Amino acid sequence: MPAGGGARWFVVPHGTDQRLLVEWLVQHALPAYVPGALTRARSTLVRDPAFATDAEARLVETIAKDQRAHERRQTELQQQLTALRAVADPLRDGLLFGTGRPLENAVHDVLVAAGAAVTRLDDVYGTKSADLLSEYSGRRVLVEVKSANQRPPHSLPDKLLKHLNTWPGLTGTKSVDGGVLVVNHQIKLPPAQRDAEVYTDRVFADALTVPVIGSARLFDWWRHEDWDAVRHAVFGDTGVPAGLWR
Repeated sequence: MPAGGGARWFVVPHGTDQRLLVEWLVQHALPAYVPGALTRARSTLVRDPAFATDAEARLVETIAKDQRAHERRQTELQQQLTALRAVADPLRDGLLFGTGRPLENAVHDVLVAAGAAVTRLDDVYGTKSADLLSEYSGRRVLVEVKSANQRPPHSLPDKLLKHLNTWPGLTGTKSVDGGVLVVNHQIKLPPAQRDAEVYTDRVFADALTVPVIGSARLFDWWRHEDWDAVRHAVFGDTGVPAGLWR
């Protein structure tokens, strides 16, 4: 009962630990609303700070300072996590569930994070070229980005091959060393249920003349900051002799 004699009601969730509830009542509710109750009962659960020893008071203050420092640190860490998620969320969503420009943007950002210089070719040539031109350590490759709701059709690599063949005829182009196809496949399935490889037909996959990378695999390399794996997949052995499309 509060000092005014009126009842005070508290609503707690069903199933609340009764021990924790009693501790809260004793340590917080009674001192706040009926400050004399525990003193009159001579309870050791709540002590009047006015009668604390100097050693007790110093330790109480130390505990309070540690608590404040902990709360500040928690706030700082939460702010850092929020900032990281603001960057990661669109890229994660793009690589795992994206199609069209969002997927292309996510692939672009991974390549840049891996240290490559990337040009958005759609802004220059429209649909006449691949989506991206990526450059690293003297190598230049075209990057075509595609998506498929289910297993991707075998015709997707042909789109990259067509761009490689028409590239020299576009105005202002420089020679490239090959190309890479990035595919976000089986989008309608949860990522964990998708095939690890874009093409599971080994005969077809072994006959490919251009590298085909799943965007989910690109995401794994990105989230683990495995930039060597990204660079090797994109700028390593493309499966086509360098200079073929010059």
